[in-house]
Order: sequence, then C-alpha cells, then structure tokens
Amino acid sequence: VVDPKFIAAKVGYAIVLFSAGQAEIAKQVLNEIDERELSGPSALLDFAKALTFAGEYQRSLTIIERLPMSVQAGDALPIRAVCHIQLGNIAAFEALIPQAKKLVTANPAVAVKFVEILINTGRRREAVDMLRSLATASPKNARVLVLLAKAEIADNNISQARLHLGRAAALDPRLAEVWSTQAALEAAEGNPQSALRSLNQALILAPDSKEILSQMVIAAMRANQPRMAVDAADKLIKSEPDNADYLYLHGAASLQNGSLASAKTSLERFTAARPNDSRGCIALGLTLVAQKANDAARAQFGRCLEIDSSNFEAKYQLGMLSKAQGDTTAAIQLLEEVTTAAPNHPLVLRDLGTLYLQAGMEAKARNALERSVALDPTDAGTHFQLSRLYNMIGEPALARKHLEQFQKLKGPGGISTN
Repeated sequence: VVDPKFIAAKVGYAIVLFSAGQAEIAKQVLNEIDERELSGPSALLDFAKALTFAGEYQRSLTIIERLPMSVQAGDALPIRAVCHIQLGNIAAFEALIPQAKKLVTANPAVAVKFVEILINTGRRREAVDMLRSLATASPKNARVLVLLAKAEIADNNISQARLHLGRAAALDPRLAEVWSTQAALEAAEGNPQSALRSLNQALILAPDSKEILSQMVIAAMRANQPRMAVDAADKLIKSEPDNADYLYLHGAASLQNGSLASAKTSLERFTAARPNDSRGCIALGLTLVAQKANDAARAQFGRCLEIDSSNFEAKYQLGMLSKAQGDTTAAIQLLEEVTTAAPNHPLVLRDLGTLYLQAGMEAKARNALERSVALDPTDAGTHFQLSRLYNMIGEPALARKHLEQFQKLKGPGGISTN
C-alpha cells in the first residue's frame, strides 16, 4: 500500500514544478500518480489543482466531484471556475458567481481568488461589487484593498484607487503588490519615472515575481528605458524560455534597445508559437525594417493584414515602407486608408501631410498637418513640416512661428523631420 503522505507529497511537488515553469517534468510526476490512491479532501483538492495547471480541465472537474459538497462550494470553487472557462462552459462558470458571493464572509481568502478570475475574464463590475463587500467584511485585508485599487485604476477612478491603496500600504507596506499597484497608479497619472521607482521597490520585496517583471518591461519601455526593460525580460525568458508572452516582451524590449538580432530571434519564436497574433508580425516587421530587410518586413505587415484586414498599424507601416522606397502614390493611398480607420491619429496625419507636401498637394497637406498639430501640439516634426508648407504657399509669418516652435521642441539632440 502506497503511503498517502507520499502521494500527497508528489502532488505538492508537481504544483511546485508548475509554478517554477517546469511544466513537462510536472506532468511526468502527475502521470506517475494513481488517482485511486488519493484519499482525503486536501489531497484530492491539490490533485485537481495540479490537473488544472496541466490543462486537464475535465479530469480536474471529475476529481472535484469526489469532494464533499462543502468543499466543492468552498475551496474548490476557483478551480471549478477556471476549468469551466477553459472548457468554454461559460454558463456553468457564471452559475458559480452567486456561490462565490456567499464566501465573502464565510471564506474571504477563496472569495479573493474568485475575484481575480472575474477580473481576468473582464467581469470587472461583478469583481468590484465583491471587492467592496470584502473590504467591508475584512477591512484590514490589504490584498482586498490592493485588488480594489487595481480595479479602480482600470476604471480611471484615480482618487478612490489612491485612497484604498494608501490603506493597503498602511496595513502591509512590505506587500510587493502594494508597490506594483502604486506603479500602475503612477503610470495612469503620467509619471513613468515614479512608476519605475515603485516597481524597483516591488522587485526588492518579490524579486522573482513574473507579474511584476512583466510590468517592469512595459513600464521601462514607456519611460524610454530600454536597457532596464531588456534586463527584466531576460529574467522572464530565463525562467520560462518557451513562454510566448515573455518572448514577445523580450523581442519588443530588444527592438527598442536596438538589439536587433536578439529581437528578431525572440519575435520569430513568438510568431511561430502564435501565428495569428498580429502583435508579433508588427514587431517583427519593425525589426526587419530596422535591419533594412524591407521585403521581409513587407511580408510580415502583409501577414498582419491577412490576420485582420482592418489592422491600420500594418497599413501604416506598409505606407511608410512605400515612402522609404520612393513610391509616394502607394504610400498616400495606404495612409489615406489608415486615416479612414483612425481619423484622429496625429502621427498618421503628420506623415500623410508630409507625403502630400512631397506630391505638391499643398491644400491637402495643410488640412492634414493642421489637424495633426491641433491633436498633438508637442510634436516637433509636425511644426517643421508646417513651416515648410507655409513657406511654400507664401505665409512667412506662420512659417516663422512654426519654425520657432520646432526649435523649442526639438531638444539638443535634434529629431527626425520626416
């Protein structure tokens, strides 16, 4: 007879392996376990959790059916929810929501796990309702306050998010998620450098958190700190070399950092893993443009349009490729299609106006460039193109005004005036 403690230990080991990104080894450990030898609610629940990590959702639900009803409606509820979602049984998942609401006072820890599932599936209204009930029932639960703040940031309710996050920080200042959520709040307020400082503090408290490292990659790129972004992405790739999300982050960060060979490798692996994700072909196309492999880049942008014919980013990039290759007519046609889909995009309007200017279409150029500068008066390149235009059409005062604005904005290093 196999010792039940040994079986339970193997299940626990498999869960640890899944958490460490060693999925194949974890699956091998699970395959060695005879589920008939499992006994007791705790062992069955852990086995069901491990099966969920392994993607065996129906089998996990079958194991859960062996548990007492009180466990099925309690600790097992988040596992059941994940299984139903992954199996496409949305009605079955939604039927669990009323049961989860009953756990707000009976089992707050499980209720919090269920709230996270609601957030991840885009059911923010139900999540916020449960979180507010949880905050009332458990006012000193820092994790609940953090989740509530996150939801409020997503709803752009910044003042309430700041209030709840402040309460969470007072309760548990060493909770890494307090600092990562503070970073999200600062990013929403337009303070990218402050966001990076908060994320650095979060990583001191949780150096191996993949969620925080992923957030760091994105925040560092937005703050124009590509080397910092690459360092965080390197850690993610090292932890899970085949994780498609991490490959994309690594490729995007490497591209911004100018590490083109590294970007190309990661993005090619991402597009192989997710061939229908247009983020990959856009980023890979941009990498190939930077490597001056224009034909290969054009193929990637074309692939994006095969995935989604309305992808205006791909059309924009194809237009810019046509411009670089001297085909002004094709470039104008593509960018006009983009402005139909995105009529208020200042960068597209600027580049279209520049193309009109090159083609001698001053009236159209004026319309596009004036719309662009109205949408984004801080873009130096638009002021430069307007200065050129006004000189051409005999309006020297306006030309001088925009040239002076261009000189103010361009900075000591200068900018592209394409």
